[in-house]
Amino acid sequence: MTNLEVDRLWDEPVILDRDGRVLQVQSTRDAYLCLKNHWPVESGSAKAAAVTTCEAGLLGSTTPDAARQAFLEAAEEAGWRVKSWTDAKPP
Repeated sequence: MTNLEVDRLWDEPVILDRDGRVLQVQSTRDAYLCLKNHWPVESGSAKAAAVTTCEAGLLGSTTPDAARQAFLEAAEEAGWRVKSWTDAKPP
């Protein structure tokens, strides 16, 4: 059972955009819930790996960076456009 009372914040949020839908994901728990409840595809090897890695992250068995990287790979597999705060150019 995944402990959703624990969270592991990421150093930098991930912004996903697909078909006019924008999601901001800033932690391992956010990523886990996004994969479980808001993902546009039901299956995929990267999605399965990301769910497993996020679960491990919530248990403290892996780092937030590992969960973020697995989530980014799942997002690419699902066809999300991925942005981050550092993508913005200064005015």
